[in-house]
Amino acid sequence: MKDKMAQVSPVSHLGLYRREEHDACGVGFVAQLDAPPSHRVIRQALECLANLTHRGGVDADAASGDGAGLMVQLPHAFFSREAARLNFYDVSSSKLAVGVFFLPQDHDGRAEAMRVVEQVVGDYHLRLVGWRRVPVDESALGPQARETMPDLRHLLISGAPSRDREFEQELYLVRKEIERRLMENAGRDEATAMAAQTYIASLSCRNIVYKGLLSPQQLGTFYSDLRHPDFVTSAALFHQRYSTNTMPSWELAQPFRLVAHNGEINTLRGNRNWMQAREPVLAHPVWGRHVERLKPVIRPGGSDSASFDNVLELLTRSGRSVQQALLMMIPEAWESSVETPADVKAFHHYHSCLMEPWDGPAAMAFLDGPVVGAALDRIGLRPARYMITHDGLVVLGSEAGILGVEPERVQEKGRLGPGE
Repeated sequence: MKDKMAQVSPVSHLGLYRREEHDACGVGFVAQLDAPPSHRVIRQALECLANLTHRGGVDADAASGDGAGLMVQLPHAFFSREAARLNFYDVSSSKLAVGVFFLPQDHDGRAEAMRVVEQVVGDYHLRLVGWRRVPVDESALGPQARETMPDLRHLLISGAPSRDREFEQELYLVRKEIERRLMENAGRDEATAMAAQTYIASLSCRNIVYKGLLSPQQLGTFYSDLRHPDFVTSAALFHQRYSTNTMPSWELAQPFRLVAHNGEINTLRGNRNWMQAREPVLAHPVWGRHVERLKPVIRPGGSDSASFDNVLELLTRSGRSVQQALLMMIPEAWESSVETPADVKAFHHYHSCLMEPWDGPAAMAFLDGPVVGAALDRIGLRPARYMITHDGLVVLGSEAGILGVEPERVQEKGRLGPGE
């Protein structure tokens, strides 16, 4: 994955050498239509990842991957049982959310981070069910991954019964407030400085992320939850990272909170600057006086993919569907097209007043609860091949053949084109 940091130029010169690196990330999803959630989808997603191994980078230790991960629909029954085990608390009559926290290994830093998290959760009148230590097998890690591994915890939160969208908005505010307070406190002492290194991979009542400095083969072994038969989903987003100009880290592994990305954002500096310029006039009825807590919209120090995900999350949590928000950010080439219908042109023309394109080449796979899909930018230089079977299995990936399926089961197959 060609992730870009703000301070790194995509093209550099050293004598006669001209660096123009290109990515080889693996990305895609598996979804089962018109069927109850199952553990089989998890196994299929891990199989797809394993078949994309050649698209990923490996550290000099030959054992630590550049990063791999899965994002799945939150298995509520699984975590409801975990909530009861942690706190003897029945969450069946309330909404349950799970946060995935990468906490400092340092004891004081971790304690300070957990204190801030619990304080913010209480300020928003949500019930903290408990902290769950994520069951892992460290023997699956390479030396570099083991040395840099954070303390992995799940935070279980319950709230009053409400629509998922409303609860997601509240959780988004909670996460942004946690990040803000940790950064504001960072200069007080060594513990608060360590606490500021906390990263929240996901905090949602819809999705949950399992990722890290792993290879695809290590992912299912490292995270025990992914092997549990009761850990079920109807859709799973997967990503295998190949980093060319950012240092691999647990935090930059994908998927992020809504998307997994294959490609690069060539307009990144302009996109970031435009978002920062808009922040003083940022307003929305959903957020009201809390809008200041959403700033900065883009977390400093993130990659191009992370920045894209930050903005997509803001647009989606403010009330738009993830499909609409994605089309705002990576529109098709509509301006001079004679084939684009007038109403579609009107859609893009309207949104061009609100958001400039985040131009790739980029393939984006996304998951937001019951909605899973993928989009290709208007340049169209990234592979995104799909297959649909007669029994409702949908597979999309960076290449064909990532999941073994008998030819007679296939109903349709093809590839996304530019802007599709």
